[in-house]
Amino acid sequence: MTQQAKDIMNPKPPYCGLDTKIEEISRRFSEESLSGLLVLDEENRLMGVITENDLIEQQQNLHIPTAVAVFDMVIPIGEKRFEDELERLKAMTAGDLVSGEVQTVAPDASLQEVASIMTGEKMHHLPVVDGDAVVGMITSHDVVVALAKSH
Repeated sequence: MTQQAKDIMNPKPPYCGLDTKIEEISRRFSEESLSGLLVLDEENRLMGVITENDLIEQQQNLHIPTAVAVFDMVIPIGEKRFEDELERLKAMTAGDLVSGEVQTVAPDASLQEVASIMTGEKMHHLPVVDGDAVVGMITSHDVVVALAKSH
């Protein structure tokens, strides 16, 4: 019997709202050992997926201030810019990170179709939707486990 998306998905995927602060999302990733989080609007429609890489990229954009020692004085360089960027980062929400179309799959999609989409799109988190309703999420780990069971 061919496995389908509904057989390997997490039927209760972690999610957050568009207005969830990045700080809260980072905390959840850490405390819940998450690698991806669905972003839903007020009507529970899928707006995007936030991954660990999305959070890492935001940190990468943060420019750490440097200092130059001149004689016995230390002169900070870029401190104001750092403070501004830190405030911007703290004010960001899930809605600021998601954009564009979200690749999804139907519950009856085959394991091969799921694997093909994930490898072709270089995705590690694939939401499963039935109409407009999010019914689950498949991670690359889920696919590996399913493939191992099928052999």
